[in-house]
Amino acid sequence: MKFTGILKAFKENSLGYGPHIVIPNNVFSKMLELVPNKRVKCTLNNEMTVSRAMSPKGNINYILLNKDIVKKLKIDFGDEVSVELQPDQSKYGIDITEEMKEVLYSDPEGNDLFDKLTPGVQRSLIYIVNKIKSSQLRIERSFVILEHLKKMKGKVEYKILQQDFKDYRNKMKF
Repeated sequence: MKFTGILKAFKENSLGYGPHIVIPNNVFSKMLELVPNKRVKCTLNNEMTVSRAMSPKGNINYILLNKDIVKKLKIDFGDEVSVELQPDQSKYGIDITEEMKEVLYSDPEGNDLFDKLTPGVQRSLIYIVNKIKSSQLRIERSFVILEHLKKMKGKVEYKILQQDFKDYRNKMKF
């Protein structure tokens, strides 16, 4: 489904905030029939495709973006944006790196714990790995995440996970 939207920002004291594009009601209704979980692939200005959720706020539904996306597209608040929404058929609702797939595949116990997490937590952990540019660091992060899940008996404690990342990097220094 294609439409043209305007890049907007929520007011400072709103529950939601940040750059977003409002989805027309007719488009939202049709997409909701296709994707009840609200996960979509969103192509912006025919340049970039990102995994997103269609989110509600009051009487509107929107796609939340971030500073990196806005910067890469070279758009600003008030600019028109061409949007195409398609159902996200991926397993986790977000693309996963080959490195993380391999680490999950090579560690059945960690993979089982990962699969038991809520979809939102899975996406958060995948995002932590996805934002790393170095292949070696993506492997390390994936490994540390699975070790963290085993240590924490399937739970994620983000402060402890951040420390686990630091401890692993410090251990690897010579």
